[in-house]
Amino acid sequence: MKRILLALWVGALLVGCGKLPVPAGRLLQPAGRFSFVTPDEWHRSQLVGMDFIIVSTNADAGISPNIFVDGAPRPGTVSNQVANLLAANRAGIQKYTVIGQRDIATDSGLKGVKIEAQREMQNGLRVALFHYRLQDGARVISLTCSCADAVKAKYEPIFDAAMQSLRPER
Repeated sequence: MKRILLALWVGALLVGCGKLPVPAGRLLQPAGRFSFVTPDEWHRSQLVGMDFIIVSTNADAGISPNIFVDGAPRPGTVSNQVANLLAANRAGIQKYTVIGQRDIATDSGLKGVKIEAQREMQNGLRVALFHYRLQDGARVISLTCSCADAVKAKYEPIFDAAMQSLRPER
């Protein structure tokens, strides 16, 4: 739950971010030993005290769409981490709804799950959340992508393409 709130806070913070957009390219997340191709002309930001780089674009419909690493990859299985994620979010986030879940695979052969969810902020803004959990050997790589629900059809394919390109880096 704290990670979701942090991701949403970061998304709101990045609305006014003045970072320059960068061309599409592979972004290494050194703390997690994985990489993915970032969307073209999106921003890359690393906040003080965070080990991972946040990828975002300009605000659209009230929030800055972003790709956020949920923390260092952890030992375990996708199914256990999905169960923990859903239990924590349902218990700790008001107006959190799971819309769907499906199996996914990356171009590098990682298998996992994509969960589509939604939450409503106190100001009434509905936020679409796409949780990706990917099994890499004995660890699970966890990312969440978010955008305003009103524009999720525009950003979901962009998020999926970034996650499709994810690969471990040794």
